[in-house]
Amino acid sequence: MNLFRTIKLTASSLVFPLYCPACGKIWYNGTGWICPNCWDTLSPPGRGTWYHIRSLKGKVLVAFQYSEITRNLVHYLKFYGRVDIASESGKWAVGRLKDELSGIHLKGIVPVPLHPVRVRERGYDQNLIIAHSVADQLELPVFDNIIKRIRNTPPQSRLSDNERRRNISDAFAPEKESISLKQGTLLLVDDVIHTGATVLGCIKAIRKAGFRDVMVLAVFG
Repeated sequence: MNLFRTIKLTASSLVFPLYCPACGKIWYNGTGWICPNCWDTLSPPGRGTWYHIRSLKGKVLVAFQYSEITRNLVHYLKFYGRVDIASESGKWAVGRLKDELSGIHLKGIVPVPLHPVRVRERGYDQNLIIAHSVADQLELPVFDNIIKRIRNTPPQSRLSDNERRRNISDAFAPEKESISLKQGTLLLVDDVIHTGATVLGCIKAIRKAGFRDVMVLAVFG
């Protein structure tokens, strides 16, 4: 979130105090929609921090459980222009997963790409913002030129599990002009994981680009 929006939120909250929708307590910032204490106490994912996708064999990390509060976070992030939630998501996700990430030699961060049409409609790419926030915390580069989304698929949230898998099939492809780095582990970042169909589609494209070792970090799942 830019400095002007931060100042505007803080200034307006002095006149019209903001209340955290999670705990109801007042706080004079509003950044990230819920207060820092509620971010810190969000529930861990029900399936465990290491999300089980058999084909990836334990290479998927999830920071927070997809619950009523986090569902609202995602809703405001995607449909109400609250890009500050994306930045906070990346920061708090890395904080929650710092022990799991500490022993992994990562080379860079790759965001799950949105289709250009979706970016134009929304005005921003929330996964790219989350990826930059994660990268800032880990002091790593962001590689957004490795894969691209070539089909503007319907939102996954409206589909059944089987429909999600069919919907995302061959939706991603390698970029024609990819970076030259082929060694090391890349961290693929997504906002929400459910069946894993989206990240598996991305990993398939990343491997076509010549990168073999890919991990996944999802903020909610």
